[in-house]
Amino acid sequence: MSRNLKRYGDWALVTGASAGIGMEFAKALAEEGLNLILIARRRVRLETLSAELIEKYGIETLVIEQDLGLPDSTDWISGAVGERQPGMLVLNAGFGYYGRFAEMEEAALRQMVEVNCTSVALLARRFVPDLIERRRGALIIVSSVLGFFPGPWISAYSATKAFDLMLGESLRPELKSAGVDVLNLCPATTDTEFHQIANPRNTPRAHAQVTGLADPRAMVKLALEGLGRKATVFPGPGYAASLLTRLLPRKWTANIAGLVMARDKGVERQAD
Repeated sequence: MSRNLKRYGDWALVTGASAGIGMEFAKALAEEGLNLILIARRRVRLETLSAELIEKYGIETLVIEQDLGLPDSTDWISGAVGERQPGMLVLNAGFGYYGRFAEMEEAALRQMVEVNCTSVALLARRFVPDLIERRRGALIIVSSVLGFFPGPWISAYSATKAFDLMLGESLRPELKSAGVDVLNLCPATTDTEFHQIANPRNTPRAHAQVTGLADPRAMVKLALEGLGRKATVFPGPGYAASLLTRLLPRKWTANIAGLVMARDKGVERQAD
């Protein structure tokens, strides 16, 4: 079903496009006829996806191999984009670690903040002025249901996703009068490499047992259907979890989250 996404322009930019939610966004946007700027660290995967989408939908693509944890990543991406004018920005790249905050390597913490927060803010800052000038555009920020409540054992990740959530919710009214639609996508546990890479034996994680694994394709469908109509989309059990944070004292939600997350000691990183 067509959503007329080309009203935002001919090009869309997707970060973390080599797997998971980012890849599903790329496929859905290509199906709508949008040309794609595909950004991730793994060039081979990006080129494979690019070739598939070009053959299937006859679109144009630009593949950008870039680690968003690097301090000059925004400048590099902006230079590579050149004269192309992305009318839709899907800022999806991110990763998280499970475990004790005090045991997390400082370099990993710094990189998580760079990828999950700094790159999101700087890429939005770099490209949103063009959307305002053209008086049309869309910005989708992939946050997490964990951005709504304290997350013991995943504290830094939860904090970065709270940043993404607040950035998106704050920008929505700020950009509305300029014709720019802003949406936050806040998934719960998703069936992507975020879990598979860190869990090679495929042992179910505790929080996945509680919420179930959401289908990233269905998640993207809900996001695109909500674009221009909703501020935030909560696929699967995400809405119930966010509602819980408004009904219960934050101390309670932190304790409940801690009981679930403590069963998942270890490390996770989402590959992009």
